[in-house]
Amino acid sequence: MLWSSYVFVHEFGHHFAGLADEYFTSESAYLPAADRVEPWEPNVTALKDPVALKWKALVTPGTPIPTPWRKEEFETFSRAIQVERKKIRAENRPESEMDALFTRERKEVSRMLSTDQYSGKVGAFEGAMYESRGYFRPEIDCIMFTRDEVPFCRVCQAAISRIIDLYTRGPAK
Repeated sequence: MLWSSYVFVHEFGHHFAGLADEYFTSESAYLPAADRVEPWEPNVTALKDPVALKWKALVTPGTPIPTPWRKEEFETFSRAIQVERKKIRAENRPESEMDALFTRERKEVSRMLSTDQYSGKVGAFEGAMYESRGYFRPEIDCIMFTRDEVPFCRVCQAAISRIIDLYTRGPAK
């Protein structure tokens, strides 16, 4: 499978609408920041004030903030995938094996996230900006979070729409 379409659209989100990475289990994960500041990106938050959540207008009624999800199950699976990924690279195995691993990962992650209680709901799901704790994303899944075959979440879609409006109509008055 070619991942170039996913990469193009994901990177487009960064460069066109200033969207942050919502994932946190990659090799580029960081140690927690000593002083957590509210990020400027529209699709992540430090959730310092849940009442003033930047995407509160899009939160699905009845969804708790922060929003619970099967995070431990996701993290356990992601760590196992990373072990396999490192082994494939260390043994210099064919790229087709990495592609098969990514395809298997995508299927399992898609199943896991799509069956979660708050799947398809806007809330505040912990784990974003390369950190497992302390940063939150708006939906359980989004193209800014996984390689699933999911579109931008509603918050990311709204951010992209704002930029399009800015370029086509000028700033809001």
